[in-house]
Amino acid sequence: MNSPATLADVLREEILAGRLAPGAVLSQTEIASRFGVSRIPVRDALQQLAAQRLVLVLPGKGARVIELTRDELAQIYDLRVLLECDLLRHAIEKAGPQDHAEAEYALRKSSLEAGRPGWADGDWLFHAALYAPARRARQLAMVQELRRSCVVHAARYGTLAERTAKWLDQHEGLFLSFRKGRVQEAVRRLEHHIEAARAFMLDRLDQ
Repeated sequence: MNSPATLADVLREEILAGRLAPGAVLSQTEIASRFGVSRIPVRDALQQLAAQRLVLVLPGKGARVIELTRDELAQIYDLRVLLECDLLRHAIEKAGPQDHAEAEYALRKSSLEAGRPGWADGDWLFHAALYAPARRARQLAMVQELRRSCVVHAARYGTLAERTAKWLDQHEGLFLSFRKGRVQEAVRRLEHHIEAARAFMLDRLDQ
């Protein structure tokens, strides 16, 4: 492996899957030895992950996987409610039949990933399809970054299997409100969906 992008992808997957836990130190020397590369591509890969707010670079040593306090995680969920509900309002106002079809496809595909190690990718696929008609790329990128921070911490609890059925039901209801153009109903469903995830995560941190 000699491509920083490829190395960054591997490390990103391990972070988001929980194999590299919040707070874990990523040594440049150890990573270089593991993948049979020099420290230069390792440094470049860690810089890419730092730009995505997944790690904090430790000068001359490597990096540390982000580890948020309870208050910081709560703030992230507050921001998600504001940004994602706003995106959904704009998306529903602009969405047409093709957007509805794409969101339904994303819903079905994400449902297949639920409860599996790749659940986060499927979850984002669905939410991104809901928000896409808003045509607000910068805001969507901000949401994706915030959601990554949540996934890093959620990954320590595996696939969150005990919540899967309830979250899938919430996705179905959210999609139906989206397709029918019921803005306020959809926003209420989304806010409840995010708040439920927040309560689950903070409860686990408290334990």
